[in-house]
Amino acid sequence: MRHAGLGLIFCLCILLIGPQAAWPQPSSQLPDDVQVIDEAIDVRVVNVEAVVTGEDGKSVHGLGPADFRLLVDGQEVAIDYFSEVVDGVAAPSPADAGGPVAPVEPAARVGRSYLVFIDESFSVASLRDRVLEQLAADLSLLGPDDQMAVLAFDGESITVLSPWSSDGFELSLALEVARRRPTRGNQLLAADRSKIGDLDFAVEVMEKFVTPRFIQYNVIEPMSKRDTPEARSQLDRTAAAVAGALRGFETPPGRKVMILLSGGWSLYVRPRLFGPMMEAANRLDYSLYPIDVAQGDAEILRGLDVIAAATGGRVANSARESALRTVAADSGSYYWLGFSPVWKGDDRGHSLEVETRRPDLKVRSRRGFTDVSQRTETLLRAESVLLFGGNREEKRIEVEVGEMRPVGRRGREVEVDLVFGVPVKALAFRPVMGRPGYVAEVPVVVSTHDEKGGRAELPNLRMLVPVEEVPTVGHARCRATLKLRRSTQRLVFTVPDAVRDTILWGDAQLSF
Repeated sequence: MRHAGLGLIFCLCILLIGPQAAWPQPSSQLPDDVQVIDEAIDVRVVNVEAVVTGEDGKSVHGLGPADFRLLVDGQEVAIDYFSEVVDGVAAPSPADAGGPVAPVEPAARVGRSYLVFIDESFSVASLRDRVLEQLAADLSLLGPDDQMAVLAFDGESITVLSPWSSDGFELSLALEVARRRPTRGNQLLAADRSKIGDLDFAVEVMEKFVTPRFIQYNVIEPMSKRDTPEARSQLDRTAAAVAGALRGFETPPGRKVMILLSGGWSLYVRPRLFGPMMEAANRLDYSLYPIDVAQGDAEILRGLDVIAAATGGRVANSARESALRTVAADSGSYYWLGFSPVWKGDDRGHSLEVETRRPDLKVRSRRGFTDVSQRTETLLRAESVLLFGGNREEKRIEVEVGEMRPVGRRGREVEVDLVFGVPVKALAFRPVMGRPGYVAEVPVVVSTHDEKGGRAELPNLRMLVPVEEVPTVGHARCRATLKLRRSTQRLVFTVPDAVRDTILWGDAQLSF
């Protein structure tokens, strides 16, 4: 996340049980509405969508699980789930009692979710509008189980023009609103071309006095790598926004696709844009289909295609047909492979590779997944609250702001005392080893969002709740002292709800 001049420095957490908490009498039978666990088993499945093509570039159908090898960190693993999907419909699977399980029934429709992300900071309006018009014209390509959402990024913040929807009229309106929004791509391109002009002038002057070799190594190469301050600053914001949209927007079921409208030339400005985006896409099983809406240079498109292929997608630019038609055709037919790893929750990334046993075939699939910890999962949901607002039904953390004290040089920082309370019914208590009592350990994410769009989070905060008997009502309260930069900002507290497998959150506004 971008810190933008604000930071969370320290937090001291002390457990307090609120005075309204009621304690049950000792009993061998615990209440049904309080969760007590002895052991947790993670049975999540990693799904991999693999597109297989022949030497002619066309999709190959009719392969079975025995035709594939699935490699994790270079080691072959068993394929536990297997289906072929053709044009959005599950094909019949071979009957094999000892083989992989089909994740969907034959002839069942497998929906696709298209997340359209419009990066207005690097887009040129005329090219963007042409793509959006094509998207609107081809909304009829959405199947009965497909849906689309439309997000726009103006360089500072993300606007949800349409949540997940299958309503063609609603989506058409959202795309029409998107066409009326301003873009900044021309400005950034002008600054980039000015840099090229400076380079041409420097070469013209120096070639009268020094050798071409000197010019190449001392002028052309250093200046070619110089990025403009405007593009560099904007790219930092865009990188966080694209990755944040993938991580924070509501995750849909089925095949997940992001159609990214941006300026592919930014690949040469600073490729950091693509690192967080690719990591987030692979973590959440999104296939990326970028569209260059700035220049359309063939070399840039080849570079984007390499990046997209790492997530199982490809560049969607096409002079003959619309982006949605290209993406729908490419994402509708694939092989669905799944396996169940041993989850450790250590946030380690693992490589994924799908191979066929036929050397004449090519496979395109995502190339990694992350063993996400509970704290990271909570952090991602906290980012969703900051970027898109939270579900009001989940806002059940009580946050009380106490004393605020100026500290540091010239009072530019402030210490803030807060108390936040988490409902005990949302906690999963474990018996304490070797002695009576129970304990709940809860990862807490404290995030901030300042008035300029800067975001930061406090790492590694955990709330430990030891009790002799499991409470049925009330809140477990934590007192925290935060040291913040002195600026108007919003604090968001987020914890997982172990009972409902969702999150609870609460917020507080700080004004100075």
